[in-house]
Amino acid sequence: MDRRKFLVLSGAVIASIGGCQWSNPFDQRERIRIVGLLGATPSKVISQFESASKKKIEFKAENLPSKLWQELQNYPSISTDKAPQLMSISDSWLDQAIAQSLIQPITPNLLEKIPKWQKLSPFWQQSVTRNNQVWGIPYRWGATAIAYRSDKLKFEITQWADLWRPELKLKLTLPDDAREVIGLVLKKMGQSYQTEDLVARPDVFAKLTQELKSINSQVLTYSSDNYMQSLLADDTLAAVGWTNDMFKAQRTNPNLKVVIPQDGTALWSDIWVMPKGEVVSAAMEWMNFYLTPEIAAQITSLTDAVSTSSELEQVPASVKADPVKFFSQDIFAKSELIAPLSPSTLTQYKDLWTKLRSGTL
Repeated sequence: MDRRKFLVLSGAVIASIGGCQWSNPFDQRERIRIVGLLGATPSKVISQFESASKKKIEFKAENLPSKLWQELQNYPSISTDKAPQLMSISDSWLDQAIAQSLIQPITPNLLEKIPKWQKLSPFWQQSVTRNNQVWGIPYRWGATAIAYRSDKLKFEITQWADLWRPELKLKLTLPDDAREVIGLVLKKMGQSYQTEDLVARPDVFAKLTQELKSINSQVLTYSSDNYMQSLLADDTLAAVGWTNDMFKAQRTNPNLKVVIPQDGTALWSDIWVMPKGEVVSAAMEWMNFYLTPEIAAQITSLTDAVSTSSELEQVPASVKADPVKFFSQDIFAKSELIAPLSPSTLTQYKDLWTKLRSGTL
């Protein structure tokens, strides 16, 4: 998901966390150092927070979710006065961050300083809760979706099963991602993305193997980075990927249609987390501010994802009419955040993926 570029925001001169000069030394306001995703935080949100809180944001934006993860892994080697106090990471790295002791929980006394946390839906609260501890604040979300060329295909794609149609023979791109590909096949079969112990369910395992072979014969290429370019260049006619990438591509080609499969899909979220180390009150203020109705409306309207806030009354009607950002509750109810698998099941998924990609399935 090569979807963001380096950005300098809020007047801070930022080259890298390890060696940069953080803002004006004569500005005595309380400061908070934040590392986030480029494009996920409109610049005016930063200035609005600074005006409202009388605090200074020193913001660094990374262009890839994977770079944010690398940044978090490197932070223990950064001097205390330059280390970020708040970071954005993808939900896919949350459990690894906890396991590697890279982040600290948001304790009950700190959660009290984030009153908007109580208004988040249980779905989002549970997504960041482990053993009764809260490890972050999910602030925006999107989905795995299908993009296709409506000017080239003579049928509408509405469900995962449509990817098996003969018109898409060698005209399909799938993510280079075992959980996404095996997950969408399971979803087509009426199963969950989190289906455990496949080998213990021989009927499911046999059907899954057959369906994976079949979809593999449709695939021109597996890519998690350049799949939209292939679609726009007419090399493929359909691609599975992530809504944030697809929103941008739609602006390039109005014939590109994006759909959320009716059978349900995988959801992803971006999360604010606190690296281990100094806890500053401004971090709680920032996370709460991000979930206020005014800012939630800006995140939803101005970025390529939807705020997790349940208070979206200020989102313009034109944005709420978007069937990709605001798909039906019926489809949402069938959708899932991709959760960690047990080690034994993960081994089964990896074995299936290796055989699929090597042609030995």
